[in-house]
Amino acid sequence: MADPASVARRCAFSLTLAALAPAVLPACASASERAPADIRGLWVDNRDSDKHKVAVWIDDCEGSLCGRIYWLRKPTAGGVPKRDEKNPDASLRDRPLCGLKIMTGFRPGEAPSWYRGYIYNPNDGRTFNSTIHLDEDGSLKVRGFVGVSLFGKTVEWVRPSEKIARCT
Repeated sequence: MADPASVARRCAFSLTLAALAPAVLPACASASERAPADIRGLWVDNRDSDKHKVAVWIDDCEGSLCGRIYWLRKPTAGGVPKRDEKNPDASLRDRPLCGLKIMTGFRPGEAPSWYRGYIYNPNDGRTFNSTIHLDEDGSLKVRGFVGVSLFGKTVEWVRPSEKIARCT
């Protein structure tokens, strides 16, 4: 039979743990669920400024990250702004490419990565599952794939080193 003092100490310890749990558990959860490094802002598709074809602005969109075309090297064709001509939905083919949302639904994963997103390629009108990973060198690895990530392509985006004007 346990002595009453021992039982009292165990009860006090249990009550202390129970009292601290609401304060400690959310702190533990928030540490593991913290968003990876901030990737919001402007990204270009190549380290060499002479080879930039597109710039994408990544920002918050309804609780996830999305990205819009911010700049195009060739924003017009025949003097007319380029349109989303390859879109499989004929009703969307007249949308201008400048400002077009091409990335949607990215949620933070294990830092510094984002998952469950989609990326749209206006060059062929296809939408791919996508992940984003911020590399140690500061570049963004954007992977588009069909079904399994193994069957896909990764492109590298970097922060622009020069000022880029938004296309209109």
